Amino acid sequence: MTSLQDLKDKWFIDVSDDEAFPPQSRHPGSKLQPYTDGNQVELLIDGAAIMGDFHYRVDDMMKSDDPGQCQIMVGAMGIDPVKLLGEKGEAKDAMTTLIEAAEAGVQVYFIGSGQVGTGILSQSFSKKLNASGGHAATDHRFPDFRSSHHQKMNVTRGPAGEWAAVVGSADFFFARWDTPDHLPDNPNRNKKGGPTHDTALKVRGPGVADVALTISERWNDPSSPQNTSPSITTKMPTDFLDPPIQAVGSHSVQVLRTYPLIKGKKGFSWSPQGEYTWWAAYLNAIKQAQQYIFVEDQYFYTFHDPPYIETSTGVKRDTDFVYQMGEALKRGVDVVAVVPGRNFKPWKNYEIQQRKRAAQYLSEIAASNSSHGNFVICYLHIGGNDPVVHSKLLLVDDEYALIGSANLCERSIAFHSELQLGVVDGENQLVRDMRLALWAEHLESESLEEISDSRSAVQQFYDTAAAESGRLRLFPSQRPRFEVPYRFLFNQIVEPYSGPERES
Repeated sequence: MTSLQDLKDKWFIDVSDDEAFPPQSRHPGSKLQPYTDGNQVELLIDGAAIMGDFHYRVDDMMKSDDPGQCQIMVGAMGIDPVKLLGEKGEAKDAMTTLIEAAEAGVQVYFIGSGQVGTGILSQSFSKKLNASGGHAATDHRFPDFRSSHHQKMNVTRGPAGEWAAVVGSADFFFARWDTPDHLPDNPNRNKKGGPTHDTALKVRGPGVADVALTISERWNDPSSPQNTSPSITTKMPTDFLDPPIQAVGSHSVQVLRTYPLIKGKKGFSWSPQGEYTWWAAYLNAIKQAQQYIFVEDQYFYTFHDPPYIETSTGVKRDTDFVYQMGEALKRGVDVVAVVPGRNFKPWKNYEIQQRKRAAQYLSEIAASNSSHGNFVICYLHIGGNDPVVHSKLLLVDDEYALIGSANLCERSIAFHSELQLGVVDGENQLVRDMRLALWAEHLESESLEEISDSRSAVQQFYDTAAAESGRLRLFPSQRPRFEVPYRFLFNQIVEPYSGPERES
C-alpha cells in the first residue's frame, strides 16, 4: 500500500514554487496551509444530497439551546429560493433558511457574485439577509462583465462546535436540485429545474479552515470593499483558526483556487498576481496518471479557437488539459469523460463544436497505436432526455480526487474565481470508493465487483454507451466537415483569458 507521504508527494503541488508555469504559488498574503492532514472527506452525489446535507446541519443549529454560538458562511455564484429537501419535502427554501437562521442569532455570512444575470437576485437577497441580522454582499471584484465568482462553498459551525465544509459544483439554484435517477419528470424538483448531475466534497477536520479562509479572505480584503453591494464595512471573524480545528480522519486535503488578474482599482489586494493553483494541480494529476483518468465536466474544451493543440508547440499547447490527456493516452493511460450530450439553445452550439474538437483529438490518439490507452467520451441519456452533466470532477488511479467548481476551459483557469479540493487517503480507500459509487450510478451496476477493475470497467463504459442499452451514449468524436465560425465569440466573449502571459 502506498504511504500517505508518497501520495502527497506525488499528487499535491508545491505551493511555494514560484518558477513553474502555470504558477503554483498561492496569492500573496494568503494564510492557507500547503495542505492539511487528519480530515474526514465524503463524496456527495447530486443536488438533493448536497442541499439536504446543508439543511440538516442548519436544522441542528435551530434546535440548539444557543444558536448564537453557531456560524454559517456561504460563498456562491448566486442563490434561488430552492427547497432544500425538494418541493414535497418539509424543509424550507435556501433563502428562508439563511434568513431565519440569522433572525435566530446564528452568525450568517453570505457573499455572492455580482455578475450579469444572477447577481441581481443575489443583491436583492443580500439586502434581506442584512435586514434580518445577517451579513451579506454581492462581489463585483472580477475582471469585467464577462466574469463571475464561480466558487461554490459553505462552512458551518454546529451547536457542539463541530466544523464542516462543502465544496462542489452546485449552488443553491433551482437548476441544481436533482436525485441520482435524473428523471425527466420529478415531482420533488421545481419546474424551473431539470435533470442534472452534480458532485461535492464534504470535509470535517483541519481542511475546513482553509475553505473558511477562502471566504474570509475575500470578505476581509481591504483593497476595494466599495466594489461589493453593499460595501463591506464589518469584518468576518476567523475563530476557526484559534483554536485550530482538530483532526478526525485519514484524508489529506489541498485547497486550490483560481483568481484572475484584475486591472485598475476594483480588485483584491492580490489582483496583480492572481492565483492558478487549480490549473497547476489538474495538469500535475494528468501527468502523474498511470492507469486511468476519469473526468466529469460541463465543458471539456480544448483551449482557444483555433485550438492551441493544433496551432502551438509551446506553453499554450503544453498547459492545455486536452493536450496532456493525449500524452497520457500515449503512455497507455485510459481516459473516460462524461460530458453534456446536447445543448438545446441553438446560439450555444459552439459548446458542442469545441467539445467535438477535443473528442476527435483524443480519439485519434487512442486509435493510432495498440499500446495507447482507451478513450471513451459519453453523455447521460435517461427517459428520452439528456441530463446536464454539471459536475467538475477528476479521479486518477484510485489515488487522487480533484472536485469543486472549475470546468475544463480557459474561463476557469484564468477568468472566473474558482475553488477545488485535491484529496488523497492514507488508507488508500476513499478515491476508489468514489469511483465505484459514480461508475455504479452511470453503468447502473448492481455489483461493485463488476467494476472493481478500472481497465475492464472502461470497456464497460464503451460497450454500454455504444449499445445504447442503458443511461450512457457515446458523444460524437468526429468534427463536422463544416464548422461555424465562432472564433471571435468564443475567444473574446465565451472563453477570455486574464492570467499570466503565455508563450506562443
